[in-house]
Amino acid sequence: MADMENIAEVQSTVASPVAVIERHDTELTRVYHAVLNAIMDGVLLPGKKLTESDLCRQMVCSRNTVRGALSLLAHDKIVDLLPNRGAFVHVPDLQEIRDVFVMRIALEEMTLGKLAELPNVREKLEPLFRLVAQQAEAHEAGDRVGRDRLSNAFHIELARVLNNQVLVDMMASLCARSSLMVALTGKAVKHDSHNNHEHTEMLALLEAGKYKRAAKKMRKHLEAVLVRLEEQFEEEADEAYRMPV
Repeated sequence: MADMENIAEVQSTVASPVAVIERHDTELTRVYHAVLNAIMDGVLLPGKKLTESDLCRQMVCSRNTVRGALSLLAHDKIVDLLPNRGAFVHVPDLQEIRDVFVMRIALEEMTLGKLAELPNVREKLEPLFRLVAQQAEAHEAGDRVGRDRLSNAFHIELARVLNNQVLVDMMASLCARSSLMVALTGKAVKHDSHNNHEHTEMLALLEAGKYKRAAKKMRKHLEAVLVRLEEQFEEEADEAYRMPV
């Protein structure tokens, strides 16, 4: 129950990096993002049962709104709706983890290539430099939630610069699923100042017109995360196998 009680606290932190997703019902939007943020921030872990009555109380909303939000989260592969059992935070397997990161690498390399074609790329990247600075400040302040959300937002905002909402929505979904995967494997990905430096270096390379080097750094950045996730996933699977019955 403690994790459900913490959902309200999550709502007051840094804006969700997936707030770019447009919903017509503002109340539905609020509940959707509150639950999503709690999952991305590790408050609600993979496999956790999501009880409608608890969510209604926490969100101060109707059961219909909660059901609508859970349906949207299920559509986005963040929640599983199981017949006669209810809603659970999605538990990705190793193949899904690999598939998500393969798609992220492909899309983010394409995004960097398109950014390199912009005539005013330096001007367009200014908000990204500010975002990276905020990420560094959050890290120095020990604000894990803010730091991790800003790290995700960096990748989504790169896509937003191209003014392609389809691409932004795809990146938002993939980043949300990536966060779920990190939550599943616990300490698999160590977030430190190195992560922030890599983002800064990518922007500097783009600003200098060195797209290929920026794309190579992005690929290495994401592949390193995938390797750590794979190692942790397999390590935990081995530990579970060795546990006495």
